[in-house]
Amino acid sequence: MFKESIKNGFYEISHKLAECPDGSNYNNHTHTYCEILLFISGTADFNIDGTLYSPHPYDLLLIPDTKYHYLIPKSGSPYENYVIGFDRAIISESIYNRIFSEPHIINIRDNSELCGFFTRLDFYHENYSNDDFKKCASLLIQELLVYISYLPRKTTDSAPFRHKQVDDIIDIINENITELLNAEYIAKRLFLSKSYVQNVFSNVMHIGLRKYITQRKIFCANKDISEGMPPGRAAEKYGFTDYSSFYRAYKETFGCSPRAKKN
Repeated sequence: MFKESIKNGFYEISHKLAECPDGSNYNNHTHTYCEILLFISGTADFNIDGTLYSPHPYDLLLIPDTKYHYLIPKSGSPYENYVIGFDRAIISESIYNRIFSEPHIINIRDNSELCGFFTRLDFYHENYSNDDFKKCASLLIQELLVYISYLPRKTTDSAPFRHKQVDDIIDIINENITELLNAEYIAKRLFLSKSYVQNVFSNVMHIGLRKYITQRKIFCANKDISEGMPPGRAAEKYGFTDYSSFYRAYKETFGCSPRAKKN
């Protein structure tokens, strides 16, 4: 088992085993990098931006950057996985689009070549120096990403569950991300009560609707800032009524000011 951070576009490469997993070890989160998770064993559900998966052994979950997600352990049985986190900039846009096309889950149990990528990571970590491991792992993972992008997408036994109303809420948020979004705005669009919208969303997503909306806006604004948009303009574009509230939300998310992140 191992966990390594690698520079040049990789945030985490790990093979981990939790003997007695519980929900407190797996917080809901969103990040700017992409994630590939190979589920080896355990009993759990996995929520990727409102779609709930119940993975089987050797299911590969493909999680795009800025997508909200979290794991829900369902028993005390050991939970084992591989995780690869990487910056989307290390691959071309066409490869990115192929990797993260639907479905976001593929079973690779019968694909010995693909499974071999992960066992080679173990071999490198056990037998090479740390520097050599990181060099070889970086090259291997870039090859792995290209390989995954060419895989045919087939229906798996891990059929996802989609909560229709939560799907509708997320669609409204994504389609109107620059508007002054809140529970009342969404409730009117769906002909539902404000309290119902708030409750159904937090129950399914394990995050408050207001916080989710703010996070989505901040991640969208961060992308624009990274491409050269002034922070003040980004705050205005995504419906923040004053720069100070945008600044606080941005710093809470990224740990630095918008200008520091840009630089």
